[in-house]
Amino acid sequence: MIQPNISPESTIAAYRLAAAGLPARISSGLLQQAKDLVALLQNPMEYIGCAGLTDRMAERLADRSLAPDDRHLKWMIANQVHLLFITEPDYPRNLKEISDPPPVLFVRGRIDEKDRFSVAVVGSRNASPYGRSVTERIVKDLAAAGLTIVSGGAIGIDAIAHRAALAVEGRTLVVLGCGLNIAYPQSNTDIFQRVVDMDAGALISEFPLDSGPDAWRFPMRNRIISGLSQATLVTEAPQQSGSLITAGLAAEQGREVMAVPGNIDRAGAKGSNQLIKEGATLVEKADDVLLALGIMQLKPAPNPDSASKQPPSSNLPVGQRRILECLSLTPKHMDALAVEARLSGVEAAVELTQLELAGLVRRLPGNTFIRVL
Repeated sequence: MIQPNISPESTIAAYRLAAAGLPARISSGLLQQAKDLVALLQNPMEYIGCAGLTDRMAERLADRSLAPDDRHLKWMIANQVHLLFITEPDYPRNLKEISDPPPVLFVRGRIDEKDRFSVAVVGSRNASPYGRSVTERIVKDLAAAGLTIVSGGAIGIDAIAHRAALAVEGRTLVVLGCGLNIAYPQSNTDIFQRVVDMDAGALISEFPLDSGPDAWRFPMRNRIISGLSQATLVTEAPQQSGSLITAGLAAEQGREVMAVPGNIDRAGAKGSNQLIKEGATLVEKADDVLLALGIMQLKPAPNPDSASKQPPSSNLPVGQRRILECLSLTPKHMDALAVEARLSGVEAAVELTQLELAGLVRRLPGNTFIRVL
């Protein structure tokens, strides 16, 4: 398995792999099976048959014109863009579980471990006043509860969802259907910059720089939106809507599908109403989402400011990171955590105490713990 690093050669090779546009399953399979990414891109013909690589695909990988030029590399450095490989431990766990995860993600900002507790919020680009109001209210409550809000950065419901999360100092992931250096839509560039400046999440794309917002890219983007999330919530959508594609992908991925009921006489709500008729969870308030996901309703932590002081999980000692990865919003006993995290009982007790002091976990009756968002 490739062990990615930050060398210029590895970055250029990963960029070429993303730019080659191979099916995600094949690119991801190559990353999993090959021993060296740079060697793979130098001699792709030697890997024909590996993970389903065909002659034509190998020729595509051999095309050196796909490499980033100096302008691309300088832009990535100036904007602190990093490439995240599917083989890396920091690759989003939820996304890795789908059938066709992107092999490489272009990331501007920071994806945190706790972003796995997330809800995708999508809907119409021509939202009604009702759709705007209900989206803002539900998203603010979900973000305040600690859930990360995932959406596509488009006008309409997407933008409302991102802005609502930022308004309560929550986290949000913006999944783009173009290269990170393409300001699309132009009207939402302030959102993109605020996400980065506030360290409130990340801008994410599987497409290399200069990739335009072509129509065929958006269904591909939609699978990432739903794949990053535990559930997809459609707050308002007509019958012919990309939001319904995202909801369908969420269902295929085994994730929860939810929808807010709308005016039965309004065409712009027929898609979301249809989802409810087909079995989607009906959502009237944020508590409906939390209940469907099995998230406990808890009293505020003794120190309500502790969340803002939490260190990024990537900066924690290995033992503490293991425990966080084992914890969810369902209580788990310390003994079970010790076994899952491969720690002794004493080590687990020490690490849990440190995490509790940092405001990252909460102790419940019976020596059980949950993850604090």
